[in-house]
Amino acid sequence: MNWQQDLAGENPELELEVEQALKHFKASMDAWSDAALSRPRTVAKTAVRHGWRPAASWALGCLLAAGTLAGAVHQIVQRQEIARQAAQKAAQKAAEERAAAAQATAQPDKKAPAATTQKVSAAQDSASGEDEALLASVDSDVSREVPAAMEPLAQLMDDNGTQ
Repeated sequence: MNWQQDLAGENPELELEVEQALKHFKASMDAWSDAALSRPRTVAKTAVRHGWRPAASWALGCLLAAGTLAGAVHQIVQRQEIARQAAQKAAQKAAEERAAAAQATAQPDKKAPAATTQKVSAAQDSASGEDEALLASVDSDVSREVPAAMEPLAQLMDDNGTQ
């Protein structure tokens, strides 16, 4: 059921009045929407604001990166300087030992160079003793049939490889 069926039987004047009211309302809504669509529109320009926080965060980030790089470069340079100083000390020590050895061979009858020669020969003997011990250790490790940790298990096995 709709309003026309309700009003059809009761009052024809009321039916005509409601119909005119609805037509006027429809016409006014059409006129209002046409006016709203046809009026000129202005677009508001948004102001671009650059805050100080993004700039500050970029600046602090760049400062942190530069500080990290500077620290790394400083550490590398410092290590190279320490290595250079150690190389100089080693070269100086080797030069002193060569000079002492040359002096000992040039003048064997003096007592002072003989003491230096004994020190040098003692150092060479201890170095050669360490070398021999290292070579013996390597030889024993290489000549083993099984690793040292596996020797108790190897003793359980027969010579032919069966249990």
